[in-house]
Amino acid sequence: MARLFLFTLFAASLLITGILSGCANGHGQAQDQSQTQAQSLTQAQSSLQAEQQELGAMVQALQQAIASPSPEQLEVIARFGTDSRYYVMVRGWLVQELSGIESQLAAHGDSAPENMHAKAEHLRAAIRRIDLE
Repeated sequence: MARLFLFTLFAASLLITGILSGCANGHGQAQDQSQTQAQSLTQAQSSLQAEQQELGAMVQALQQAIASPSPEQLEVIARFGTDSRYYVMVRGWLVQELSGIESQLAAHGDSAPENMHAKAEHLRAAIRRIDLE
């Protein structure tokens, strides 16, 4: 009887040890998965921030290029406007700016400042440029 009791006790301790080590391994795997997910999330957030900064820099460059008519600025507009990811946004922006300038030109009539005429021509040239390429 004592042997049976010792055997049962030994078997139970082995069983408990196995269960506990299995739980510890499962907990370690869950913790590893959690760390991997956290790292993936951090990388995704970093990537998103980089894309947002890139887009912000593009918008600022376009804003400056639209505001100051010159051949160099026309190249900046063409560089971003011919990118298929941004074409619709850039063209829409140019059309809206041109619409505003043309409205101001119509309101001024013949007494419109020369810089307004230059800006309108710059915007038309930019639209033609990105439409043709």
